[in-house]
Amino acid sequence: MCSISPDAHIELGENRIASGGDVCRVCSGAQNSNPARSKSEKEQESMRISEVGEFGLIARIDKGCVNDPSTVVRGIGDDAAVLTVSPGRKLLVCSDMLVEDVHFMRGVAPWTCVGYKAVAVNLSDIAAMGAEPTSCVVSIALPPSATVDSVDGIYAGMKYLLAKYGVNLVGGDIVESSIFAIDVTMLGEASEEEIKYRDGARPGDVLMVTGDLGASAAGLQLLKSGLDCRAWTADSIPSIEEPIEPEDHRTAVIRAHFLPVPRMRESRALAELGTGSVTAMIDVSDGLASEIGHLCDQSGTGAWIAADAVPISEPTRAVAREAGLDPLNWALFGGEDYELLFTVSRGCVGEVVEAFAAAGLSGVAAIGEVTEPSLGRWVVMPGGRRMELTPGGYAHFREGSR
Repeated sequence: MCSISPDAHIELGENRIASGGDVCRVCSGAQNSNPARSKSEKEQESMRISEVGEFGLIARIDKGCVNDPSTVVRGIGDDAAVLTVSPGRKLLVCSDMLVEDVHFMRGVAPWTCVGYKAVAVNLSDIAAMGAEPTSCVVSIALPPSATVDSVDGIYAGMKYLLAKYGVNLVGGDIVESSIFAIDVTMLGEASEEEIKYRDGARPGDVLMVTGDLGASAAGLQLLKSGLDCRAWTADSIPSIEEPIEPEDHRTAVIRAHFLPVPRMRESRALAELGTGSVTAMIDVSDGLASEIGHLCDQSGTGAWIAADAVPISEPTRAVAREAGLDPLNWALFGGEDYELLFTVSRGCVGEVVEAFAAAGLSGVAAIGEVTEPSLGRWVVMPGGRRMELTPGGYAHFREGSR
């Protein structure tokens, strides 16, 4: 297993994501952005949290949490947060947890990336419902041996992404544990017409997906491969907003694994289409095959997809070639891509493509069709051969899923 060097950093926009003993500069509100740190500041960062205490940590975390004050009556500091809810809109709530040695490994994922991803997976759930995120609460379990800079890194990664989408961090909890665990509960709002459920797919609808699939699994493959991947898991990873050189395929897939981009803008474009255009939606967290299964189970349908229509990026294909593996398996079963899988009425495919173009978005593909349940679920390979589409992504408590 490869690891991150102690002074590794990842650029996010104009700010720095750091790991190990380095200072994290992701969120300007989280820490002093002056690079010339005093000796006392450096000593504080290397202190164990047992030396700072619960309330000392809360005081550090409280800075830079509110990005939209208009929706917060009372945030961190009381027994409960008090928020305003927009008239005529529904409140949506989701929760996701990241646990050490299940979702990330200490010393491999930079702390800022762990915090970033804890927020990203929850934003992705809100996006899958066609809603807009408003606020969140974060509960974190920490071992007494954890250092202040590891906690600062986690929260800096979270605050970077929360600020990007104007989401407020309004509360949570801190507890002692033998391992790290982060639980984020995200709140969102949407009108009834905008909300997209999993159970609305109908025979004849077209299956579509945003972006590309399999990149996160390709990044994980590199991290597990035993290759010396420190160079591209650390200083060489550029800003999320900056393009990656075509030949730098390792950086692209490592970035996809550590720093998934929640499809908030794509969700907005889909939510604003006319009623009946998008009939069902889900995010791709456990692999395309698994998510198609969820849509079919809840909608009472079957489905088929064309293997050669599944969008797979060239960086993912390049890593697969080097490893001697089929990238389609990563797309179907790898998971953690956090793209949006959705169904649309057959006559609305062009409308979706036009909406994405008008919003300056790219990367949406029609990959298959919803069918009657009796027809089953299939992948149609080039040449017409069919393979049964069975879930194969990660599932907690299932033997062989890890």
